[in-house]
Amino acid sequence: MDVNIEQRNPRGSEVDQEEFWDKSGPRAKYMAVSDACWLYQDLELEQNLRKLDWRKARKRVLGRRWVERGWVGRGRGKLRLGRNGLEMRFANCTRVMSWKELQDFVRARRS
Repeated sequence: MDVNIEQRNPRGSEVDQEEFWDKSGPRAKYMAVSDACWLYQDLELEQNLRKLDWRKARKRVLGRRWVERGWVGRGRGKLRLGRNGLEMRFANCTRVMSWKELQDFVRARRS
């Protein structure tokens, strides 16, 4: 006798539901950069990208402490910061935003 038990939280949605960025959304990159700046504020991601060259900022952010290898998010989609840049998880693929492109987005946010 096989029994399948679905785990649900009190609101009724599944517990292990994946969160992906909307690839067709025009503001997906902008929102991902905003989330990354908020999630990695303890590493001073935004401040380093504003003040320093992108190579020095990458070295300072990644060199201060080990960045988590897992996917993190604020409810809109999953992302992680790594050596190659900011990785955004879409439903069918993962897109990597380079450190240079990430710096351009950060500088354009409040210029």
